[in-house]
Amino acid sequence: MAGLARALSLLLVATIARAGHECERLCVVGETRTCHYEFHVQEYHTLSRACFDCPRTLEDCSRAECVAGDGVPRPLLTVNRQMPGPSIQVCEGDQVVVDVFNNQLSDTEIIHWHGMKMMGQQYYDGAPFITQCPMMGGVFRYNFLANTPGTHFWHSHVGVHRGSAVFGSLVVRQADDEHLGIYHDDSFAHVIVLQDWVHLSASSMFSSHYHYTMKDFASTILVNGKGINSAAEIEGVERVVVPLEVIHVTSGTKHRLRIVGATGLNCPIVVSVDSHRLTIIALDGQETIPFTTDSFVIYSGERYDVVLEANQPVGNYWIKFNGLIDCQQNQCVQGAVLRYDGAPENDPTPSLVYDPSYPPGVVVNPVNTNGDEPHEVTMVDLDALAPSLLQPQVDRQFYLAFDFKQVNNSMLFNPDLYPFNGVSEEWQIYTPQVNGLSFKFPATPPLSQPEAAQPTICLYDETPPCMGDFCSCTYVLEVRLGQTVEMVLVDEGNIGDENHPFHLHGYSFDVVAMGRLGDHTSAEEVAALDAAGGIPRKLENPVKKDTVTIPDGGYTIIRFTANNPGWWLLHCHLVFHAELGMAALLHVGEPQDLPPLPKGFPTCGSYMPEL
Repeated sequence: MAGLARALSLLLVATIARAGHECERLCVVGETRTCHYEFHVQEYHTLSRACFDCPRTLEDCSRAECVAGDGVPRPLLTVNRQMPGPSIQVCEGDQVVVDVFNNQLSDTEIIHWHGMKMMGQQYYDGAPFITQCPMMGGVFRYNFLANTPGTHFWHSHVGVHRGSAVFGSLVVRQADDEHLGIYHDDSFAHVIVLQDWVHLSASSMFSSHYHYTMKDFASTILVNGKGINSAAEIEGVERVVVPLEVIHVTSGTKHRLRIVGATGLNCPIVVSVDSHRLTIIALDGQETIPFTTDSFVIYSGERYDVVLEANQPVGNYWIKFNGLIDCQQNQCVQGAVLRYDGAPENDPTPSLVYDPSYPPGVVVNPVNTNGDEPHEVTMVDLDALAPSLLQPQVDRQFYLAFDFKQVNNSMLFNPDLYPFNGVSEEWQIYTPQVNGLSFKFPATPPLSQPEAAQPTICLYDETPPCMGDFCSCTYVLEVRLGQTVEMVLVDEGNIGDENHPFHLHGYSFDVVAMGRLGDHTSAEEVAALDAAGGIPRKLENPVKKDTVTIPDGGYTIIRFTANNPGWWLLHCHLVFHAELGMAALLHVGEPQDLPPLPKGFPTCGSYMPEL
């Protein structure tokens, strides 16, 4: 019977509508709907039989259930045989119901709704072993109110599944959008999801990087799952022609574009549009005072809402995406076509060329900088649309130092057989940690199973459990409900020229300071500088975000009021870093502050009877 149920579930994939969902509509005050979706997660492949003669016959690449990617065959995971997965686009106040069917042969699944605060519906945040048990097979129903307006996205929070293409956009529109007066069009088709792309499975890359000697560099960037193989010449293969993403605009119209950073590797992307400027009006779903720029950098987990004015001669223009850091070695560049109505169906000219430098003019959110140059604008330089004035003092302050450590991580080394310092340099791999700790997921979710023992928990400022030089536990930061919290995020930068985008579940936070002290620093150095008055805070109208970059060798300081009780994951948003323990857990409030557990909510845990 189980096999028959699985077969019937897979058959349902073919019946899911490819056209717009009924909840994609003009939002009207007071009008809400229940928006039901089915997500079928399964192993899949680019250029599958659904693609027929793609890429030799270009039209076949656009067939239903054909994932063409950049024309290179590789295995992946998909939702509904799509990449990206289905876009959820609803109105504020809608009830979102998503039935997730796990059709994988041998893995669990869980979906996180990145950007949704889930206040009052904490059990559906989708953090494995934090809010719920990962689902083995069968189906799990997520049921939550779309009460966090803005541009967000959903993605798997199991292992490296997000890097395997289990993600998609999530847009919550408002009937009374504060920015309605500065754009004319907010098309459902103008949601742009960016991902880095490699030519082997994400699980193979993880194993090859951390247990062999392969580097974790991207091959190219994809735009809504489409793009050229920009690494073809470097890889010594033929570049095939596949469809590019096309964004249609009307001359004289101001269009709202929603751009989602779904990258998994350390691949900040420089975004620009030939002959056009972009006006930023929202960051991570939070409205900002409009700011016009020539380019911006988007990191993993971030989202930008921008207005593009179609004020150039009718034609085709490149929307350019140039990758940095782990996208730089293979010169990852991608383009989407900005096509004016009435323009020929041709690619723009000249051809795309990789360029890691910023285009002339202003750049927002540049990589690893103090923002001292006149053309550089950091998040601290932008302003929230809604006025606010923060108090100088906070109730709780945490220092969180992100860095790589040369330790005998038990997941990677055996100190008795092949310790870190007992192998040659090419076999030495560094462990991403927070405050010298690797986060260990508990066996049972403390949110949904509060009565279960949690022997792996260690608290901030406590001495952690260690085996030799390797320290690992369920690292918890505890605050009382209603306290004001400041987190000083430090990228110590002692190993490598890296960059860590930080994401906090359940909250948006104010970005009050950001700076770089050099190629490397320490939490102690930043604390001393702060104590000496060397780090001013922006307390008036700081931008609100839920994901922010930490400059390498520098710091980012965020603030929020702990008004959302629960257990909330905070972590580097790079897939490999998060899965290897660059994370911690924010615990807010007491069990009595939480809503009742949904009836029949699944449980899990260890099984260790006495011998």
